[in-house]
Amino acid sequence: MKKIVKTLLVSLFCLSFILAGCANDKGTGNQAGSPNASSGGNAGTAGENAVSEPGSYPIVKDKITLRVMAAQIPQVIDFNTNEFTKWYEERTNIHIEWEIVPPGNVKEKLNLVLASGDYPDVFLGLGVDDVIEAQYGVGQQVFRPLDGLIEKHMAAFKDVLQKHPAVKGRITATDGNIYSLPSWNDCFHCSFPQKMWINQDWLDKLGLQMPTTTDEFYQVLKAFKEKDPNGNGKADEIPLAGATDGWYTAIDGFLMNSFILHPGMYNPLKMIVQDGKVMSIVNTPQYKDGLAYLNKLYAEGLIYQPSFTQKIDQLKSLAANEGSVILGAFPTGASVGVIDSATNQERYRQYVTVPPLEGPDGTRQAAFFQFDAAQGGDLLISASSEYPEAAIRWADGLYEFETQYRMISGPKDVGWTTPDPGAVGLNGEPALLKRLKPYTNEPQNDGWMHAGVEYAPAEWRLGEQIEPDADLFSPEGLERLLYEETARNYQPYAPENTTVMPPIKLLAEENDELQTIRIELENYINESSVRFITGDLKPAADWDSYVQSLDNIGLKRFVEINQKAYDRQYAGN
Repeated sequence: MKKIVKTLLVSLFCLSFILAGCANDKGTGNQAGSPNASSGGNAGTAGENAVSEPGSYPIVKDKITLRVMAAQIPQVIDFNTNEFTKWYEERTNIHIEWEIVPPGNVKEKLNLVLASGDYPDVFLGLGVDDVIEAQYGVGQQVFRPLDGLIEKHMAAFKDVLQKHPAVKGRITATDGNIYSLPSWNDCFHCSFPQKMWINQDWLDKLGLQMPTTTDEFYQVLKAFKEKDPNGNGKADEIPLAGATDGWYTAIDGFLMNSFILHPGMYNPLKMIVQDGKVMSIVNTPQYKDGLAYLNKLYAEGLIYQPSFTQKIDQLKSLAANEGSVILGAFPTGASVGVIDSATNQERYRQYVTVPPLEGPDGTRQAAFFQFDAAQGGDLLISASSEYPEAAIRWADGLYEFETQYRMISGPKDVGWTTPDPGAVGLNGEPALLKRLKPYTNEPQNDGWMHAGVEYAPAEWRLGEQIEPDADLFSPEGLERLLYEETARNYQPYAPENTTVMPPIKLLAEENDELQTIRIELENYINESSVRFITGDLKPAADWDSYVQSLDNIGLKRFVEINQKAYDRQYAGN
């Protein structure tokens, strides 16, 4: 899945990188005149401790310690005592001194740490975006340029670059250097994450068909609210609910696609590209119509009121309500993120996907997030690190097959193992591994889950052993369920000439100009959309002044600069 914890916007206050002579050897990873410069030979240095050849272990002969700052995620109990942490330390001979940042405190903590000038060796899984990378990599070089280190000390990641050429374009900064290592998650079902899940048991009990239009969906939600589908004699049903921080659990994404392509909850300015033209959907007539439809649902009590403020844990509580089932439908990329398939399987199997709904003008589409496989900003090395060569070798190991599966699924022969003879994967090819434990969101201490660098090419994801007759709604059937639901209900509706805005690299001066505009626009768009849906603003009376305010803040200029950057990066592609 797509990584929920990695789409964080962070702002950093940093000291300038002032090591003498750094400009003479830019991008090599061994700045001339610095104490970290390589002494030559086939291996780099980690102080007095030479690192081993790429792909070999241990990385260093004498144990060293790297300071790593990482974001806490609820699925990991303790990074210090984690089984993967212990296994990887034994493998590499590198001890990690963790600085774990609470998930709601990443921005503030980074500000404090980087303003102090006392940097960790490695920033891991903090979702450092292109704006921050440009300012503190390209601009101040607080982050170390990695090109030379990659060439000399990485084997697994160089293989990633060879197999997936798009990765290099995604991580190359405007000065031509690489400052951050990415995750690559070639996840088929993740590329169509705006799914709606509906209670099939309720549809069956009320004699309703799967809705195919926005009007039919409205009628279904009304029936859920008024006709007691859970049969307990109480008006306790919640027709539709969402959350602000789950994986595509925002209310508007799936439904807005019936009016205009919605680029997702992690794209606050809602930018798309239509026939090569960059635009924001937030000032279009179609977006206005979509908000009016959502307001209709909300006004009639069909959308759970706290959906615009509640967190994912609260949505999970609604889905797991003790006693009667009370939740009719909810948006998310995978229902397992809302209802745990291992601990609540009976309820989990009640929910299936709703295909894209046809809107009033015939629009019916599913947003295709084709650029999301490569996620930049997942691992950066500070320019002040005493052990850059060891750090890059430590990072390289995270892209290896066994390391990835130990990191995500726990120890071999506990969480996963070699496949049975003759077993095949979802792709019909010989299976590469067999899972022994199903995916779960419950806290565990076997692996890091998705807290580090994630590398999951299609052949690995689709190479997990499947049982042809396995129950799709069992924990073991998760990957196949998501694959089949996506292939049947969403992939056929990918638009041809309109795409979600791809990642772009802005020049320093462009970033500077847009910094204030971006924040103000994001806040205004988010606030206004909720106000239109909840009825505090009226499309008929307040739309023109809303659009004028967008222009006053600078939406047109924002789009114009993004168009230049898009043309610069993607022209001819």
